[in-house]
Amino acid sequence: MSELHLLDILAARHGCFISDLNLTPFLRRAALSDLCGMDENSYPLSQWQDAVRYLTGDERDFASIKEVKDFILNETEVR
Repeated sequence: MSELHLLDILAARHGCFISDLNLTPFLRRAALSDLCGMDENSYPLSQWQDAVRYLTGDERDFASIKEVKDFILNETEVR
């Protein structure tokens, strides 16, 4: 597993600060899309949950990373 937080990785991929991922709609959508394509074993569930909560503002708990990805695909504007 990586030592960087998942949000750090997403920000680095887009050449921005973590806060930009939340504040800029197209970066938010891109980061959520990136999450859907990432390996589920790269980061712990807690980091996936932190990332989705930060990017969407939805504070729900997820039982698995698959559940996180399903939420992104079904409940957000990433399609």
